[in-house]
Amino acid sequence: MVIALFILMVAVFLIAEYFFFSKKISPNAQAVPRVHHPVTTSTIERYFHPGHSWVLVRSSKPVVVGVNDFSQRFIGRLDGIELPGEGSFLRQGEAMVTLKHGDKSLTQVAPVSGVVVEVNNHLKSNPSTVNDSPLERGWIAKISPRDLTLELRNLLRGVIADRWQESVRTHLVHWFSPQLGTVMQDGGGVVDNVSDLVDSKEWRLLVNDFFPHCGSTVHNNNS
Repeated sequence: MVIALFILMVAVFLIAEYFFFSKKISPNAQAVPRVHHPVTTSTIERYFHPGHSWVLVRSSKPVVVGVNDFSQRFIGRLDGIELPGEGSFLRQGEAMVTLKHGDKSLTQVAPVSGVVVEVNNHLKSNPSTVNDSPLERGWIAKISPRDLTLELRNLLRGVIADRWQESVRTHLVHWFSPQLGTVMQDGGGVVDNVSDLVDSKEWRLLVNDFFPHCGSTVHNNNS
C-alpha cells in the first residue's frame, strides 16, 4: 500500500509539472521538435523497488534481480555477502540479500515474489562485483516469479524511476548538509563508501531513512 501511494504521488507530481509548464507557452509560439532525453535506467524492462533493488523482465522467465548503484555506494566496497538459497521462496518487499562492508551490513529486499532458481555464486568469492557492475555482472539471483504482472505495478521504471533516484540523491545531500562535500562527486554522483562517513548510531538512522523497507546491523569486531 505504501509503495502504491508513493508511485501515485510521483505520478501526480509529474502531471502537475506538465500542466504548469504548458500554460506558460504562448499560443502563438512556434512549434519546436521534441527532444527525447535518454533514460538512464538503461532498459524499459528494468523496474526498481523503492528499497533500491531491481528486476529485469525479459520475454521469457525467469526474471533477474539485483541491487542498484545507490545501494552499493551507500554500503561501500563489499567484503562479504549473504545470498538467498536456491529453491527458497522470496516475497516482494522482504529480505533477499545482505551486503557487508567492514562492521556494517545492509539487507536488501526482493523486488518481486517467486522461487529462486539460480544464484550468482560468483559473488561468494567476489562480492565486490556488485560494486563494479550492480546492474549487470553483479546480479543477485534469477527468480521464477509469482503474480509478476500485479507486482510490477508496485515498482518504478523509466522517467519516473530516474526522477525518484534523483530525489534520493538530493535527500542524501540534505542529510549531510553540515558536510556537503563528503557525499557528492563532481558531476552529482554519490561518493563510494557512504557508510564510512558515519558512526554506528548514525548508520542505523541513515538506513532507516533511506532504506525503510530493509534492515541494517553493526558488528562488534572486538567480540
